[in-house]
Amino acid sequence: MTRREALAGLLAWAGVVACALPARGDVPFGPGERIVMRITWAKLLAGRAWLTVEGASGAEAALQITLTARSQGFFAWLTRFRVDDRTVSRWDPSRGCSLGIEKRLREGRHARDQRVVIDPYTGRATVEDRRIAQKDHPVGPCVQDILSAFFVARAAGFAADGAPPPVRTFDNGRLFDLRFEPVRRERVDLPPPLGRKAPTRVFEVRLVPDTGVFEQQGRLLLWVTDDERRIPVRLRAKAPVGWVSADLESYQPPADRPTSGRERTRAR
Repeated sequence: MTRREALAGLLAWAGVVACALPARGDVPFGPGERIVMRITWAKLLAGRAWLTVEGASGAEAALQITLTARSQGFFAWLTRFRVDDRTVSRWDPSRGCSLGIEKRLREGRHARDQRVVIDPYTGRATVEDRRIAQKDHPVGPCVQDILSAFFVARAAGFAADGAPPPVRTFDNGRLFDLRFEPVRRERVDLPPPLGRKAPTRVFEVRLVPDTGVFEQQGRLLLWVTDDERRIPVRLRAKAPVGWVSADLESYQPPADRPTSGRERTRAR
């Protein structure tokens, strides 16, 4: 995996990082949550990722989870590699199921557009993507897309072995279990309201081929806060040239969980 591939992949995964839930279960995210990650390689700014949660408009009582990733800074200028990605997931909080995902990916010369509609009642998904020949897929009564899967893992919490339960996920025409393997616990310095020496848990994210650039070619490590919010605060992607990093730059909690002015971070 090259530096460019690692940059594109981490930009795509940085915000995300975030099994069906019990119906109407309490979840640690909601409309108004905003996570900003700063992407670096060799301490050089490579880009930023913005992850937001909003209430969907219209009759559908769904949440809209949006991940935007863009290359920025000296590294992007030096390599002439541009990333401009936007991924939007629709998630039904009453059932704990994905309703679909739309991707607009622009990474260097690579461009991809995809639209997936998931029907949790029929257990089928319809895929619009020039690279995927099969349009109709049986997926089961309740699955996640690749973006909502991280949020469902946040909500599910930690099992007895310290890991979130596997999350049944449908992405790029494939059905698989997204798994998180515990690595260690670690205290890290984070921006307010999380503070210095915040306790976190570190996991290795186990992906399968065709779900992104991390196709058994490197490692993806994820740090989340060791509390009921389980906020993604750091990612590390291993490449032959070293580690590409994503670190929490600012955090805004959901609107129904306000913090004091002293605790709120500066939104960028």
